[in-house]
Amino acid sequence: MKGGEEKRKREEDSLEKNIKKKRIGPNARVLEDEEPRAGPSTAITPRSDPQLSISGFDFHQVLGEGGFGKVVLASVRGRNTFKAIKIIIKEDNAEDLQRERRILLAARDCPFLCHLYAALQSQGHAYFILEYLSGGSLKDLIDNNTLSTKIVRFYTAELICGIQFLHGHGIAHRDIKPANIMLDTDGHIRIIDLGLAQDGLTASSKICGRAGTYRYMAPEVHLGKSYTVAVDWWSLGIVVSKMSSGRYPFYSGRQRKKVYESITTEQPTFPPWLDINLKDLIKALLQKDPEKRLGVSGNIRAHLFFETICWEEMELRSAEPPFRPLHHDLKRSHLEWSENEPAVPPVSGFSFLSPSWTQ
Repeated sequence: MKGGEEKRKREEDSLEKNIKKKRIGPNARVLEDEEPRAGPSTAITPRSDPQLSISGFDFHQVLGEGGFGKVVLASVRGRNTFKAIKIIIKEDNAEDLQRERRILLAARDCPFLCHLYAALQSQGHAYFILEYLSGGSLKDLIDNNTLSTKIVRFYTAELICGIQFLHGHGIAHRDIKPANIMLDTDGHIRIIDLGLAQDGLTASSKICGRAGTYRYMAPEVHLGKSYTVAVDWWSLGIVVSKMSSGRYPFYSGRQRKKVYESITTEQPTFPPWLDINLKDLIKALLQKDPEKRLGVSGNIRAHLFFETICWEEMELRSAEPPFRPLHHDLKRSHLEWSENEPAVPPVSGFSFLSPSWTQ
């Protein structure tokens, strides 16, 4: 009897030691959170599905690169499904990662924003598992096509729904541009790349810091002033101008100083053939005074350009898109990622798995 008690005690001590060790995922590469966080957003975490780890994906090609890291196309082994994985270096980026994670979780409730399926981390990197939007970017569409007024109206209306959702949740995107607007398989708009977004805003909140893409930044950002969510409506005005005319409404050369001067001091210019209501919409969005800018001042949905839009259908994503994107051929280069990473502390409370993952 005594021998049995000693054996049981040794087993309990061994178990206790294992629990106290740094928690490492089943592939010995994916760190898990120190403690599970309460609340609906983390009710299910990656540790509840031992098969979900970064080693469970095959990497095929780089979809985009930037200062943040890479976005790669990946397939889930055994499921024949593709995801876009945003890979970010964790070192010195914990606060930014947590902010982007919060915003992505909020975005799940809007059909015009890119959706997050999971958040994972390894020793040196954080991974956002996002839906793969196979329809290409609005930039590609603009570069290769002349968009009709009908198409411009549809896409602009869906963008308005997405931007208003963000603003209604206290979020400014700060980098609205054609390259950050994708089309899904059905041809609907999805706003992506929330890495520069700022959350926790109120109607009177002011943001500091120059953020965004130079030609799409509002005058107040160029001037180094504090600003509000009105910057997103300015950027939308530039996007609508590009969609409808194929060009910027301000100086578009390579001299940054002239771009700055044009945006901060000049009025926008348009081709003479542009639809009169469309031209008026762009002018209203490109008001230099952010307090007078449409979207902040007045009801943008009531503008004459949207007279034929049923906003209820638009909000429900039940309006018929102007066309369905072609299927893109996928490369299968199977990218390799180095495992010789320096040890970086885990981002606490970072891991997440959407309930829809298992469906």
